[in-house]
Amino acid sequence: MTGETEKKPSLRVTRGDLPTQLANLIGRRILNGELRPGDQLPPETELLAQTGVSRTTMREAVKLLVSKGLVEAKPKFGTRVRPGTDWNLLDPTVLRWQFDNRDDLDELLLLFEIRRLIEPEAAALAAARSTDVKREAIGKAYDALDVSSRTQVNLIEADVNFHLSVLDAAENKYLLSLGTVIEMAIKSTARFSRLRPGGLQHAMPMHKTVYESILSQRPEVARAHMRALIDDAQEDMRMVLERRETNVADVQTADGRALKARAGGTSKPGGS
Repeated sequence: MTGETEKKPSLRVTRGDLPTQLANLIGRRILNGELRPGDQLPPETELLAQTGVSRTTMREAVKLLVSKGLVEAKPKFGTRVRPGTDWNLLDPTVLRWQFDNRDDLDELLLLFEIRRLIEPEAAALAAARSTDVKREAIGKAYDALDVSSRTQVNLIEADVNFHLSVLDAAENKYLLSLGTVIEMAIKSTARFSRLRPGGLQHAMPMHKTVYESILSQRPEVARAHMRALIDDAQEDMRMVLERRETNVADVQTADGRALKARAGGTSKPGGS
């Protein structure tokens, strides 16, 4: 008898927006490396059998993947995964496929690099030229975040809103267009701050100093405080992931000792 074959993730989709669901499933397989650049997707007939969808639904899903730069589809050529350099990595959907329920430290650190390139400068611009209305909006966003940090209700949404209000106050329409990237970056990493002792409440004074430095129109101070806030969030992530790795290692060590102990208890010396 042959050994059991490895079970592949199901591509079955449920009711709803079927093309989007199917694109989500395939897109995640590409982003997590299961389907690599140059790989050809299974023939359409095989995918139809695997997914149980119609040919129209399948083609709509492929069109969505093509629009994200993940695959190319040609007659008599099939559908292949494009090189990673062609992927639209800043597309909100692609970002979600990349980071949903994934704790890849190296990839997450790249998100923090993006935040450092954008948010401190946005805070400085907001301090230099935001209007009274925009500064008031930041204040309201801070108050809502303060409430959420204590009640744990809509916490991540409130955090996103605070950071986007700072971006909006920079009065740069091109900078504001990067808001979806910042939003996804925060949503992908804010959960780590919630897992550290004290949760996001420990970071509220840092949010407050960002707001106050913008309110008092001190660009250099605002830049420094926003950078410190991002650094603190990154440290939260590193702390949580390292603790998780330590716990896994401890469990594996304990399991190994238990197996040794059982093996030692059941082994018997040879006799006459």
